[in-house]
Amino acid sequence: MQKMALSGVKILDFTQMMMGPWGTQFLGDMGADIIKVERPKVGEWERGLRAMGELLGGDSPFFLAMNRNKRSLTLDLKTEEAKEIVYRIVKSVDAVIENYRPGVMDRLGLGYEDLKKINPRLVYVSGSGYGNDGPYVKKPGQDLLIQSLTGLAAYGGRCDDPPTPAGTSIVDASTALMLALSTMVGLFHQKSSGEGQKIDVSLFNTAIAIQCQELAAFMNLDKRWQRSKAGIGGAWLSAPFGIYATADGYMAIAMASLSVIGELCDLPELAQYDTPDLAYSERDRVKVILEAKTRTQPTAYWLELLATRDIWCAKVNEFEDVVVDPQVQHNDLIQTIHHPTAGELKVIGIPVKMSETPGTIRLAPPAVGEHTDQVLSEYGYTDEEIQAFHENGIV
Repeated sequence: MQKMALSGVKILDFTQMMMGPWGTQFLGDMGADIIKVERPKVGEWERGLRAMGELLGGDSPFFLAMNRNKRSLTLDLKTEEAKEIVYRIVKSVDAVIENYRPGVMDRLGLGYEDLKKINPRLVYVSGSGYGNDGPYVKKPGQDLLIQSLTGLAAYGGRCDDPPTPAGTSIVDASTALMLALSTMVGLFHQKSSGEGQKIDVSLFNTAIAIQCQELAAFMNLDKRWQRSKAGIGGAWLSAPFGIYATADGYMAIAMASLSVIGELCDLPELAQYDTPDLAYSERDRVKVILEAKTRTQPTAYWLELLATRDIWCAKVNEFEDVVVDPQVQHNDLIQTIHHPTAGELKVIGIPVKMSETPGTIRLAPPAVGEHTDQVLSEYGYTDEEIQAFHENGIV
């Protein structure tokens, strides 16, 4: 069997939405045994979150994207019997990961203080919107709301546009990676010292942290940023940085010398703006001049021309282009797995490549409670006890 980096690591997963499940999926991809605890019959909340009004095989495509390599155990956590099941499992797991609202796990008797009495070496990772205390602790923690509160949405788009959030759940995704990293740090400490600990990760803290560049500039420079009117791609950056229309689509141009671009594009007037001050203060004028030119030829023409002087540029792809992109195919980023209700399911592959312990996709996203009997049996429950749990609605 393929050697995997996290083989033998056991994680009890109480997460939902993207922040938790995408992080625990990564740990599962690397070999950890992820036991996903869900509500009986209905499962976690995101199973029902429709994409463009539709489900796929009875589940949300979003859920299916983030829950492979996990086993689903359904438990009614409001019952004492279910809590006893959790206590039995916790004795032998390495980590518990949860992202309920702060206080929920404590009220259920499943908080860190409760579980470390059972397993002192436990790594207990909590994900939340804002942290476990503070003035915002009772506010709903959701990606769009966090983008708004932390300023992330305020400097996207053009100056006449309203604040523009990112096109994907960037805070959820970034926090999921922070959650997976923090879990690994906790497990490393556990392995070296034998000690467990409580780790807190939040959407709010991550959203602030991923803006470290912009906030450092804001706090330490006197100049106040302004969004571009013509469409420079970053409120903090100079021309030519941005998206440019071409004769048949769009392309991106990153940081570059305006003198060199002017020479290539037969726009000698751009050279006069090739100073740090003018490239920023006159960025809208530059954008208008350059875009009038890029509209005259197709994207491929400009990419080939700009590449002759190593100008950083790229085509703006739609998803139709992305899924057949040669680099996507070369990196094995799209894989097909079989799902019992959705059928042949295309998913994003494992983005990290490891030479000796590569990640693998071993389990499709589970049906609600698909592995309940299997997990209970592994932890010593008899067939009769498991049947009783079903009859009493505990699982």
